[in-house]
Amino acid sequence: MLAVPSILLGNALIILLVPWLADLIYALPGFPEDPLGLAGGSRTELAETGIRSIWPVGAGTELLETATLPDGQPAFQPKEINHMEDVSGLVKASLLVWLVALVAGGASGFALVKRAGRGALRAALGRGAWLTLIIMAIAGLVMLIAFDAFFDGFHSVFFEGDSWRFADGSTLRRIYPDEFWGIAFGLFAVIALVEALILAWRTTGFRWPSLRSGPQDNQ
Repeated sequence: MLAVPSILLGNALIILLVPWLADLIYALPGFPEDPLGLAGGSRTELAETGIRSIWPVGAGTELLETATLPDGQPAFQPKEINHMEDVSGLVKASLLVWLVALVAGGASGFALVKRAGRGALRAALGRGAWLTLIIMAIAGLVMLIAFDAFFDGFHSVFFEGDSWRFADGSTLRRIYPDEFWGIAFGLFAVIALVEALILAWRTTGFRWPSLRSGPQDNQ
């Protein structure tokens, strides 16, 4: 079932859109401090505000326009706010794909059960789970071997020009350093893999599903 990877990847994205993702990552041993001194609650609050600003509902990037640094200066410059607006658009598009896949997958699954039985649905879900595992295995390997190239390529595909590049002193770079994104992408991959593994186990017992179901599967 081709909708399965979109659904599982969308689930992983939704899980990672929680504000406390920043608290979790900041608490990891060895995570770098801000070299310019932004620390403690101020850094965490700005990072959580950044995550809330890309939600598909809520105040959006208006949150960034009113955010301030500890000295009272505006935390985010116009270029940073514009980039987060682009990120918000990408998140909305991704969640729309997830929603369409969820509805289409549910409808096609219902139709498949009516036409060929529950065994055919299990096989289809199993193939979708295996397809997700293959996709994430390839993506994970690329991230492990050349994360910088993967990161740059990802941004080059989804964002225009150098709109996503910022100086080290910018607030976005201070609250979301490279290590933050490495961990976030890793968590995304792990969540998607766990989902796919559970689905593969529950539907096929980790066996590659047959394109044809036996008579006992159709009962």
